[in-house]
Amino acid sequence: MECDTMREDYDLIVIGGGPGGYLAAITAAKEGLSVLLFEGGRIGGTCLNVGCIPTKYLLDKAAAMEKVRSLVDQKIFRECGLFSFRKIQEGRNEVVHKLVSGVEYLLEANKVRVVHAYAALAGPGEVECDGIRYRGKDILIATGSVPSFIPIEGAEHAMTSTQVLELEKVPGRLAVIGGGVIGMELASAYCSLGSEVTVLEVLPELFPAEDRKAVAYMARALKKRGIHIFCGMKVQKVEKSKTGLRVCYEGAQSGVAEADVVLMATGRKPNLNGIDTEAAGISLTPRGEIQVDAYMETSVPHIYAIGDAVGGYQLAHAAYAEGEAAVRNIMGRSEAVDLSIMPRCIYTMPAFAAVGISAVKAEEMGIAAVTGEFAYSANGMALAEGADGLVRVVMDKERETTLGVHIVGENAPEMIAFASAAVRDKMTLEEWERMVVAHPSLSEMIKEAALDCFGKSVHKAV
Repeated sequence: MECDTMREDYDLIVIGGGPGGYLAAITAAKEGLSVLLFEGGRIGGTCLNVGCIPTKYLLDKAAAMEKVRSLVDQKIFRECGLFSFRKIQEGRNEVVHKLVSGVEYLLEANKVRVVHAYAALAGPGEVECDGIRYRGKDILIATGSVPSFIPIEGAEHAMTSTQVLELEKVPGRLAVIGGGVIGMELASAYCSLGSEVTVLEVLPELFPAEDRKAVAYMARALKKRGIHIFCGMKVQKVEKSKTGLRVCYEGAQSGVAEADVVLMATGRKPNLNGIDTEAAGISLTPRGEIQVDAYMETSVPHIYAIGDAVGGYQLAHAAYAEGEAAVRNIMGRSEAVDLSIMPRCIYTMPAFAAVGISAVKAEEMGIAAVTGEFAYSANGMALAEGADGLVRVVMDKERETTLGVHIVGENAPEMIAFASAAVRDKMTLEEWERMVVAHPSLSEMIKEAALDCFGKSVHKAV
C-alpha cells in the first residue's frame, strides 16, 4: 500500500511494526483511537521475521536431534538418521509467514491503518512518508534496533544473525564473535546441526549479570556438547584463508579460530533511521537511546518511544509492556511502566531462564538472602524425559519472601512464567508450603527449591 496523496489526521501514529509497535497500535485501536501504523519492512519486525521466532524454530529442530542422539546412546533408537536442512529452512519460513499473516489480520480486524513504507518525524505531531504529511495527536516511536558491529579489520567478512539464519547449508565450522543471547543461541543450534562451533567473548565470563552457579552449569553443559567457549578474548581481525576464514583473537590465550562462517553477534543499537532527534528536540541517553520517562514519553510532549529504541531490556515482552504503558498514558491514565519483574530467557541447550534478583544482588542491596536448590536429577518428570538441569530460588531470609528464581535446563522458559508470578507477588515460605503443584511436572522443582531455602525440601536429600 502506497502513502495517500491526501493528508489525514489520526489520534495515534505508530512508526514501526515490530512487537511493541503492532501491539500498541492494536491496544490503542481497541480503546477507540484512530491509529496509523508505518512499517517499511515486514510486519512483526526483527522478532517475528529474523529474530526470536525463526531462531526458536531452528533451536526446536536442533533439540529434537539432541533428543534422538540421547536415545541412540541409550540404545532405545538404533541410529540418528538423516535430516534435511533445506526442509528445516522451508519450515522456518512457513512459520514466520503464518505469524506475520496473523498479525496483519489482527491489525486489519482492529481497523488499524497500515502503510507499508518508511516514515520520518516531520515536526510536532507530524509524520512524513513519500512527501506526504500525516498529523497525529500522539506519536509513538517503535523503530527497534539493528546489529552493532565492532570496528575490526575484516568485519565485512562476518555475517549478521539474519544472514546466518538464512544459510542454505550447515557450515562445517562456525565462529561466533560475542557470547550474548543471540550468539549463544545460534551457537547452540548449529552445534546440534553438526557445526564445529567456537565462541569468542570479550567479557571474563558469560552473562555476568545472572546467577553465577546457574550460568556455570549452562556453560559446562554447552562445552560438553562440543562448543568451544573462550571468554576474556578480544577479537583483532577476521581474514580470508585458503580454507575459509580466520578469526584472530588475543587474551589469556591468544589464538586463531578457523571457520567457514563467522557470525558477528556483538549486540544491537537503536534504529533511529527517519528519527531526527536533534531537529525534533528529543533527548538521548549517553548510549544514544531515546530517553523516556516512566510513562514512555520523550522530552517532547505527545511523542512516546518504546522497545529497543529506548534501550534497557531488548526483549519483545519488554516492548509489549512498554507499548501497553504508552497507550494507557495516551489515554490519560498516568500509569508508570513496571519492568521490575522481567523474565529473561536464553534458549540454548540447556536453556536458561531467570526472573528477579540473584543472592549476590540481594546482598548488594542490603538484603540478607538465602538460596535453595533442586536438581533435575531428583525430579520424576525430568528423569522420565531424560532432562538435566538445576533450579535455584533466592528468598529474603528475614521476611521469608521470594526474590528471584534461576533455572537452567529443559523447559526453563516455560516454567519461568510460574516463577515470575511468585517473584511479583513476593510469595512467602508459608504460601510455598501450601501450594499444590501438579505431579509429575518439572514445575515441582521450583517449589522444592523454594522450600530448600529454609531446609524444608521434601524430595531433596540432606
